[in-house]
Amino acid sequence: MPVNPDPVRATMMRLRRGIGAIGVGLPFALLLGVQLAGVPMENSISEFFFSELREVFVSAAAGVGLFLLAYEGYPPQPNEILTDRRVSGLAGASVLVMTFVPSLCTQGACAHPPTLFDRLIPTTADTTQAAIHLTAAGLFLLSLGIMSQRVFTRCTRPNKSLFKQRRNLCYQIFGWVIFAMVGAIGVMKLGFTDVSHHWDTQWHFTFWAESVAVWAFGLSWLLKGEAMQTTMPYLFGKGDD
Repeated sequence: MPVNPDPVRATMMRLRRGIGAIGVGLPFALLLGVQLAGVPMENSISEFFFSELREVFVSAAAGVGLFLLAYEGYPPQPNEILTDRRVSGLAGASVLVMTFVPSLCTQGACAHPPTLFDRLIPTTADTTQAAIHLTAAGLFLLSLGIMSQRVFTRCTRPNKSLFKQRRNLCYQIFGWVIFAMVGAIGVMKLGFTDVSHHWDTQWHFTFWAESVAVWAFGLSWLLKGEAMQTTMPYLFGKGDD
């Protein structure tokens, strides 16, 4: 049986693929709960916190957050601001804050018990809670876009191979998709409140926009974890130089 020459690298690749799988799988898991378990459809991914699928949402967010906080990435360059460590740390902290300070419950009766945030800070105004949650969610998604475009596109070799150029193009596309979805949600929530509420009520616009961003995040990490290089080596090559 062949022995992996670099077990540390192999472990890192598995962790990256695991985070990617969570990103791709979370919206599908929530939708399966809606279809198979009769859980009411929510207007955003975060609002599933107040449903019977709370554990699915919290487990996924906590797993991603803890991994991103521990992620080291490439060593920082001189005078570099957007280092791997800073971007991933911001993303990890943001998603944990987003989970600890949940979205406001828009249902008539929310799932109980109340949130830990409500127990610790019971007098906080709803507007403050919503602002904290939305800010953390926005920082999380923006950090993921930056990570895909600025961090994952780095190259450890003087000249980028054709395969690395193809992977970088995918990273760029995934990053722009994330930015576009964050921008769309922000514009609708802040500039067109009534239209946003109507779209959420009729088509769950925020949920689908968030899902597209999370899918882009998941695919980016799957590519970084060499999942696509393994399944499609003729297109993406091997390794991630």
